Amino acid sequence: MSEEDRTTSFFAQPGILAAVIGGAVVGLLCAILVVMFIVYRMRKKDEGSYALDEPKRSPANNSYAKNANNREFYA
Repeated sequence: MSEEDRTTSFFAQPGILAAVIGGAVVGLLCAILVVMFIVYRMRKKDEGSYALDEPKRSPANNSYAKNANNREFYA
């Protein structure tokens, strides 16, 4: 058997051919998912952060922080 005959017989087996094609398809899908994730992260980074128009709460409004007797409670 020559080298060319061995290569031909290797890919002529249906199980091996199906594994090679399946692996190529799965690898291609993984590459597409990675590229989509990178593009998603780049777009998300470009949006940046912005301040919401929420009213600022003063610390005096937090009734759980202080008791009327100014005693501290530990949970």
